[in-house]
Amino acid sequence: MRTLSLIWRIAIAVSLSIASVPVFSEAARAEGNLTVLNFAVMRNGEQIGTSTIRLHRDGQRTVAELVTQVQVKIASITVYRLDQRETEHWIDGKLVAMNSVTDDNGTLHKVSATKRGNTLSVNANGKISEIDSAVIPASLWNASLVRTTMALNSRDGSVMPISVIDHGKKQLVLHGRATTAHHYSIKTDFRQDVWYDEQHRLVRVELRGSDGSKIQYQPG
Repeated sequence: MRTLSLIWRIAIAVSLSIASVPVFSEAARAEGNLTVLNFAVMRNGEQIGTSTIRLHRDGQRTVAELVTQVQVKIASITVYRLDQRETEHWIDGKLVAMNSVTDDNGTLHKVSATKRGNTLSVNANGKISEIDSAVIPASLWNASLVRTTMALNSRDGSVMPISVIDHGKKQLVLHGRATTAHHYSIKTDFRQDVWYDEQHRLVRVELRGSDGSKIQYQPG
């Protein structure tokens, strides 16, 4: 039972982060105003899931479509499944709407948010709340997350406090090429280390599971 609990907590950590983690690399495919990103979720070197991000850009408008699927196994037996689908609508860098559906091992969560004046109306499984319209989803594809102190959890509709440590610029080798990236640690209920390149695009994410396992994201 303890092992199952640890795996469940690892999968929850993945669901809060990977749902919005694009890796801009050879795995990304640009078609006009559409960018498609595919990558693998890895735990201790073994793949436990996939995620696809589709970014549609039209002038000041951006639509981000995020699909994440995670399956955790112990001795070939599936002990946890996660299927999360999220759509975010942005205008001029501001969130105007979000819809998220998460199948958390058979338990369904539905969260939506709509901008109304200076507030966001959030519907989490039928429970309505009003929050500051400046609060953005905890989506790692959006580098402005490192400049916020609160973020919307698209899985349950809660508002999470965020603390960020700026580690400065680092040199990374990605696909055999040297890349300058800015390293941050983002802490919500758990810590995630992220690296953004000079165009503010996410290029690396790392975190630790509750049992100490290493979770990374690799271009698919």
